[in-house]
Amino acid sequence: MKNDDVTKHTIRVDPEDESAVIEVWVREISFLDIQAAAQTMFNVSNGDVSLNLKGYWKFAFTHWVTKTNPSLTTEELLSLKGYVGEQLSKVLPQPNEMAEALQGGFTKPTK
Repeated sequence: MKNDDVTKHTIRVDPEDESAVIEVWVREISFLDIQAAAQTMFNVSNGDVSLNLKGYWKFAFTHWVTKTNPSLTTEELLSLKGYVGEQLSKVLPQPNEMAEALQGGFTKPTK
């Protein structure tokens, strides 16, 4: 019932070298995480809603990645090369999953 699960992932940092990897630990998201992520993912202004993917991924990298090996600072996490950032994003909740969760995804039966 309590949200304290963390999952270790190994991701590649070089598309040409399979041995070049980083380990990242990602915590399971909570109900309140979804609410906070939504606030960064959607911009509302004068009744218009726009998507802020940069805000979403910044939130995801800094709130759900709990540890890395080698150890990276927040600034280093936010300045990863494109390939590495893409690999990291694949092990984090996706924006469409957040949108689904906001619409009751937590209560839907799993497959």
